[in-house]
Amino acid sequence: MKGDNEMAPLFNKEGFEPKVQRTVGVLAASAVLFGNCVGAGIFISPKGVYEKAGSPGAGLLIWGLAGIIATLCTLAYAELGTMIPQSGGEFVYIKKAYGKLAAFLFSFCAVFLIKPASMSVVALVFGEYFSHLTLGHASNLWFSKGVGALLIVVLGIFNVVGVQAITKLLSLASVLKLAVVGFLISCGITVLIKGQGEIGNFQPPLSFEGSSTNPADYGLAFYYCLWTFQAWNSLNYMTEELKTPEKTLPIGGLVGMVAVAVSYFLCNLAYLMMFSLHHIVDTKTIAMDSGFIAFGRAGEIIMTLGLLVSCLGCVGGSICCISRNLQCTADSGVFPTCMGGISKRFQTPVRAIIIECTTMCLYMLFDANALIPFLSTVEWLFYCVTFSVILYLRYKHPDTHRPFKVPIFISVILFLITGTFVILPLFSQSSRMPTILGLMWLPLGALMYAVRYYTSTHCKALTL
Repeated sequence: MKGDNEMAPLFNKEGFEPKVQRTVGVLAASAVLFGNCVGAGIFISPKGVYEKAGSPGAGLLIWGLAGIIATLCTLAYAELGTMIPQSGGEFVYIKKAYGKLAAFLFSFCAVFLIKPASMSVVALVFGEYFSHLTLGHASNLWFSKGVGALLIVVLGIFNVVGVQAITKLLSLASVLKLAVVGFLISCGITVLIKGQGEIGNFQPPLSFEGSSTNPADYGLAFYYCLWTFQAWNSLNYMTEELKTPEKTLPIGGLVGMVAVAVSYFLCNLAYLMMFSLHHIVDTKTIAMDSGFIAFGRAGEIIMTLGLLVSCLGCVGGSICCISRNLQCTADSGVFPTCMGGISKRFQTPVRAIIIECTTMCLYMLFDANALIPFLSTVEWLFYCVTFSVILYLRYKHPDTHRPFKVPIFISVILFLITGTFVILPLFSQSSRMPTILGLMWLPLGALMYAVRYYTSTHCKALTL
């Protein structure tokens, strides 16, 4: 644990000067959070949520609760972000409370597991939709995986030689993915107006029929659901750029997350208006199906093209961000220095981009439904650790100024909920092995830390 004298200045607003200009206000912060959260996930997760929940009513209830949990998580993080006004999110908070090793493990898992595995799922969705759009029923899984891997390689090359093109693509994708969500909701309304909706999904006796009685299934359902909210903490990674963080972080986070939660809930209402539970669970192209059932082939093409661009922007932007995270971490001596460096020719972190793209392609070999609990186990473990930081600092530094403060019981509840999310999948036979494999990254990271710290000639640069 850090000593009081070392930690106290970091909580003092006057003792910290941001490295960048504060230009992001409340509305802009809300838009950033909304744009980062909403994407291809809403077309990926419903299958897993409803399959594990077992009924339309239980699945819809999980989506509502997940929205509430994600919003509370954002508010709890706002306490840390206003108390420790530095960009960096969990890495900064965990390091301040628990030291270098814990922070290193988070960075190791984020760079080599959580982010690349998550993006491989999105790349696979791109491949599946492209395959069905071009080949129809003749499409197959390995063709889809090949298309997804090709997408990663092409976007990796663009990140190496065409950063400006990637930036323009991200801007276009941000607009289109919001339009896709709006179009999906309009599809549900159109089907309902036509009188072709699945009304039984909303009738109380029928809507909960078949609900799972296994608590582990609900833990997994929350995994799939909350995976779509995984950018709820994105404002904490840009705290230094926020105008008056004590106001912008909690208000912008609240407005943005409420908008995301409402949008996702409406999307699921649209799904249940259009499809039976079995169709939602069985289909791999629910976005394409939504466009077709509402507007025929034209709607199918519009929805698919919009989703493809959304996935393309999501993967391209993630390669850009994750590779720079790896490059900076390697250049500081935390990771092997051979992973860092900037190319003199392209002025981009070529080695880091190659490493991240290769890692994403390797994850493409695995089943997407297994990857989500695989990466979510570790992701929610670190969320649990971060909520424990709030409790620890409340105990260790009770008198430290907190510009924004959530009721302590909320932090306790979130700590217990996130801890439960880590444990519950161990009781499900289908997810036990992916969960254990995910947790195995922790000793692997600890081994890498030990090697770097004790044997590397650059160990003195391990400052974190």
